Formats: sequence, structure tokens, C-alpha cells
Amino acid sequence: MGRSLPFPEWPAADQQMWHALTRQGGPFDERGAFAGLRLTSARMYQGPYGRWLDWLRRVDPAVLTEPPAVRATLARLKMWLDASPGLSLTIRKMYFTGALRVLRAADPKRDWSAHLRVERGLERSAGRGDPARKHGRILSGRVLLDAGLRLAGPEADAATTPLGRAKAQRDGAMVALLAMMPTIRHRAFSCLTIGQSLLVDDRALTVVLTEELTKSGVAWEAEVPEPAATALRRYVSEARPFLLSRGSRVHDALWVCNRGDPMSYSYIGQKIPDVTGRLTGTQVPPHFFRDAAATTLARESPQAALVIAPILGHARARTSERHYIQAGSIEVGRDLAKLLKRLKEKA
Repeated sequence: MGRSLPFPEWPAADQQMWHALTRQGGPFDERGAFAGLRLTSARMYQGPYGRWLDWLRRVDPAVLTEPPAVRATLARLKMWLDASPGLSLTIRKMYFTGALRVLRAADPKRDWSAHLRVERGLERSAGRGDPARKHGRILSGRVLLDAGLRLAGPEADAATTPLGRAKAQRDGAMVALLAMMPTIRHRAFSCLTIGQSLLVDDRALTVVLTEELTKSGVAWEAEVPEPAATALRRYVSEARPFLLSRGSRVHDALWVCNRGDPMSYSYIGQKIPDVTGRLTGTQVPPHFFRDAAATTLARESPQAALVIAPILGHARARTSERHYIQAGSIEVGRDLAKLLKRLKEKA
């Protein structure tokens, strides 16, 4: 399907349409249909729509002079999907849904019933994605916690260079924190900043997430539980200042790369699987830590699997039941921390 056409290269009509959809409004102006979306959510629609425009520009540029909804015939959209047969059904469905959501919001009075039938068909065909991608990659939360603590502690102490020690403390703290607080999603985890979303004092380390950083849109706050708190405090007091000194600027980002800059979302998305792969033999990306919490609790307390929505951010019980069968989660993050700590003490 090619690339997503950058917004400045969109036809004027499409740019105007997007500005209208995202308009915040005022006392005398109407809010756009996308005005309430977070930036990341809006981009989920802008990206696929940009791909649709890029394909049109390459295949039939003359139609770009037509109004956006008029040119979006079902036949053209099907041709767009068929242009990249190598894409998975899940990705094809995601692109089609994203572009269609923009078009429907821009022209809600138009009859989109045929398009919606195609969307439902794509959803049925795509199912719930590829379940095999998780096979063998959902470890126990206890395994992940032990691995993180081992790296942040004994392995860091055994490092032969200051940089090696700092890296081990950092990477171990990342894994331990995710293992004990899996409610922190990848985006929020990457955005943690000292003094704002991570409060540090002599008594406790507290994670404070605003509405923008949670999937549910509800602010969330919790103390970092032990023993992850010890590993994280050691990183903050020892490794982070050392790593920060290797760079050319001062910043408040919690996670600092080897050259002193803040770790990006994509960098952390690659770092966590690399670290867990080395420690456990299984690469575990950030979003699989929630499944690890679910699996741990389902094994220890099967009834807990029916209340996993709070930790996984799921709104419906059906999702929780799938994790129970997969064997759950916890009612609150504190309960998971207590369970992991108890399991560790038994080891």
C-alpha cells in the first residue's frame, strides 16, 4: 500500500476536511467529530487515510479533484486493499477501518452501509489477530521479576565497567517495574518523567499517570512496590546520573540511553524484548507483561481471572474470560505485587 502521504501533501479538500474534524471549537463554533480524540488516537486514523490518498495519487490522481467522500467508492477501496496482498488480514482491516472512520465522520449523512458490511467481513476474516504470536512468549510474572532483579543486582555488581554496571541497573529496573506494575502501558512507560509522572522522595516512589497516559482515560496513581522499588531507586540514584553525564543536555526523562538522551518509545519497544530474550531465552515485548500478570494469577487463583479488566484495561468481561482460558490478572496492581513478592520469598 505504499507510504502514508504526509499531511502537507494532502489535497486541499482533504486538509480542510481534517481541520474540520479536529476543530476544538469555541463559544460560537461547532466542535469537530475528532475534537475529543487524543493525539495518538487521531494519528491512528490519519495514517491509514494518508495511505489511501497516496495510493490514489499513484494509481488514479485525477480523482483527487473529487470531494473525499465521493471518490471513496467501494470498488476503489477494494482495489486499494488488493494492491498489497502480502499484508496480513489484520493490517488490511486496520487500514480500511481507519480510512472509513475518517470518511464517515466527515460525511455522516452519506449511505455507508455497503462499506460497513465489507468492514464487518474483514473483521470476521481477521479474527483476533494471530494467536500464534504469543505462543511460548507469555512467561510467569515471577520469572520476569526474578530476571529483572538479577540483572539490576548481582549482574550489575559484577560488571567490569561503569557503563556496563549502569546499563544493567537500568535494564533490570525496567523489567522489574513492568513485571510488578503491568498496568503501565508501553506509551506511558516511555513517557515517565521524574518529578511529574514519577515522584521520588525518601519514603516512596510513586507513579502518577494523567488521563492522557492511560487507555481508559482515567488518571492513575500507585506506589512502586518492593522489590521493584529498590531496583528502581538504585537506578535513579546511581545509574541514571552516570548515563545522563554522558550526554550534552539535562532532561527529566526517567529512562536514559547510553549516550545520555531520553529513550524513545520505539527504542524501549526494541530494548525490552532484547533484554528479556537474553535473560530468559524468550523475547517479551512491553505489552506482553500484562499477559504475564494474567497468566500468573490464573495459575495461583483461577477465580481472579474473571476480574482482570482493571489491570489489562479491558472494558468487557469477554476479554477477561479469554485470558482465563489461556491461563488472569488482579483486581488492583497492589495485589499482584504482593503475590509476586510472596512467590519470590518461597523460592
